[in-house]
Formats: sequence, C-alpha cells, structure tokens
Amino acid sequence: MTELHFELTFRQNQERTYVKHPFTVPAGTDRMEIDYDYPRFGKEQNQNGVKIEEENIIDLGLYSPDGELKGWSGSDKKSIFICATEATAGYIPCPICEGQWAAALGLYKIKSEVTVKLHIRFYPKQKRLYKGDIHMHTINSDGAYMTAEVIDFCKKAGLDFIALTDHNNTVQNTEIGHAENITVIPGMEYTNYRGHANFYFNEYKIQTFDSALLSNTFDEMKKIFLEAKARGALISLNHVDCPFCGWKFGYKDFPYDMVEVWNGPMKESEMRAIARWHQWLCEGKKIPAVGGSDTHRNELARTYGTPTTFVYADGNSVDELRTALSKGNSFISIAPNGPRLNMDINGKIFGETALWKAGLTGKFSVEGCNAGDVVKLINGKNQIVEQIIPFRGVYTQEFAVEKASFYRIELYRNLIGIDMLVSLSNPIYVE
Repeated sequence: MTELHFELTFRQNQERTYVKHPFTVPAGTDRMEIDYDYPRFGKEQNQNGVKIEEENIIDLGLYSPDGELKGWSGSDKKSIFICATEATAGYIPCPICEGQWAAALGLYKIKSEVTVKLHIRFYPKQKRLYKGDIHMHTINSDGAYMTAEVIDFCKKAGLDFIALTDHNNTVQNTEIGHAENITVIPGMEYTNYRGHANFYFNEYKIQTFDSALLSNTFDEMKKIFLEAKARGALISLNHVDCPFCGWKFGYKDFPYDMVEVWNGPMKESEMRAIARWHQWLCEGKKIPAVGGSDTHRNELARTYGTPTTFVYADGNSVDELRTALSKGNSFISIAPNGPRLNMDINGKIFGETALWKAGLTGKFSVEGCNAGDVVKLINGKNQIVEQIIPFRGVYTQEFAVEKASFYRIELYRNLIGIDMLVSLSNPIYVE
C-alpha cells in the first residue's frame, strides 16, 4: 500500500465554488480509498455554556483521468473507496487505471478559513484466487430465472464471478446493471446441432453478427468464430464429448481458446473430455481447461458453482479474469467450497512455463482434502504418481521435475461408493 497526504487551505472568498485537486495513481492499483477531514463545527464559550455552530461544509467527489465524475457524496461521508467491482454508495465501480485523477471538493460553506486534510491510499494488485462459474442460462434462452435472480443465486453460492451464456442470445448482457460484489462476464453460448461453444465478450451490449449465426456448414461456423475473435471474444468449446450435444465440427482450422472438460456433475462424458484434452497436452498443445455448471434451474445434481473454476488473477475485473482464464491460471473443483489445488515449479503457477534444469523440484498442495482422497501427479510422459492422502486438512508434497512437457494434478474422492474426480488443475508447462 502507498499513501498520499495533502493539506489544502481555502478562504471565505472561495465559498460556493468547486475545485479539483489532482493526484497521480500508480500503475497496478487494485483499490483506492480516500478520507478527508476538516473542522466542521466551531465552539464558543459563553456565560450559559458552550455554543456549537456549523462553520464549514466541504463536499467530496472524484474525477477519473478522462474527466468523468466517478462519484459525489457531498459532505455526508468522510471516507470513500472504489475498485473494479464495488464502491461506496454514490460512486461508480471501475478499474483503477494509472494516471492523473482528481479529488473534487465543493466549498459550500467557509466561515473564514479552513484547512482540509486529504488522505489517499492505493492498494496494489496481487494474484488472488477467485471462484467462478462461466456457463449458465437465464429466461433469455431456456433458463428458468431472470438475469437479476441468476446473479443473486450466484452471490449466495459464494461465487466471485460468473458468465451469462444464453443460447445464441446476448440480451442478458444488457440486463446486468451494476452487480455488486460479483463480476459478471458478458457471454453467449453459440448453439448448433453439431456443437456448442461459449463466447466471452468484454462489452455489455447486444451482439449482432454479420455472418450466419445459425450456421449449417463448417465454413459458416468458422466465419462466426473469426468474427467473435475480431471483437475480442474468448471462445471455449463446450461439453465436447457429451453424447447429446458434443462437438462434431472437428478441432482444426478455426479459432478457439479453451475447452470445457467439466460440465455440471462429473460423469463419463467429462472423463472422456479430460482424456481428449490430456492427449492434446501430450501433443504439445497449450489449451486451458475450464468447467461450468450449465445451470438452467436449481436441481439436485446441478446448481450454480457445480463445478467451480478457480482462477488466479491480478484482480476481478472482466478483462483480468478473461486474461487469467485464457492463460490457464486456474483449476476446477466440484463446488465453491471444494478442494483447492496449488502447484509451484520454480515460481511458476498453473498455465505458466518453467524452464527445466538439473535438480529442479516442484511442490503441490491440496487444501480441503479428506483422509483417503487420492491425488495424482501427471506429466507429459504419461507418468502418474498416485498417493493416498492419510489425513484431513492441507496435504503438501514435493517432487522431482523431469524433462516432461507439463505437470498437472487430479484429486479423487469416494462419493456414494464411487471414486470420483473432485478437482482438476491446468498444467504448469516445462521447457
């Protein structure tokens, strides 16, 4: 955290004017807090006691570098904060960009002279773990709930971010508003009889395509995908091995960024998708795996956050989350409170690349494990080191890093008499 302190003196002849006090926000700021103080009341002793009189009233607001007023709280609040996803009431949540901002001061009342003390604190971005569900539907396609209801369900589930992915529809992205304490990524599920894919956009608007969205051929599908990429969308191929709506267009000669290997409850089709993805990794492809609940309505085995994609990101803005997802800085777990995975090879995390050297070691951990859980460390040579975790809590293990192209983790737990995959990581690549 870094701080700025200012003492600003104003006189009675400046009363009822507005002033801007500029200050520089450093790069990489995640959150900004502003406090201010001044002598508002004066006291005068007389023969009958103490007279208290309001002598000064100073209002507070905030300008961003583009000159936009980001909020105004008058003299009601002595401290405010702002960040990408939430802010003090009366202020607009937004990413805290580098540059010259300005405190807006309204000099409503000054008796003679007043000194305003202004304190500004900057909290830097740092990689944190955010819990998300990036596949769900509203009444704008075949979901059961309105957009606001879906957002509320997800907040109650403990999610930090979600994506709204209605079938061939983006109306839901115009209904998000300023969702508090959760980031909503605008999305759409490209839905075709030969496969589905999620598009994750960076704009909250209705997307209209020049190409045929209801595509009949591979070439028509490819045009849609190229157009989505040109608009900055991330693309994930969905439930690729589903027996009902799996991906039938093939996997070559069109753009996509991720593959959804875990859709809703764990089942055979998920295990087939994971095996397919693992084979791609062994072939040298670097395609992040993601998971999503595909919730249309709350059901016994499918609800928001089942599974949850956990993302290590610099912040929880749409752009920061999309960047982390595209890099594979993530793992998937059965629920928002499911087991958490971590791995480090020479300071690198999931989705990053470590340089191999003789004697290189790595370390992984499983947080929220149960006694009897089975953890598998898998590398690009198809070598699997399997260990039974002997206790409940946090399990940690070091390992020697070979000249394999990647290392990743799977965690299995016996549920309803079945050894079931409950957590899966993206790889750390080794070169």
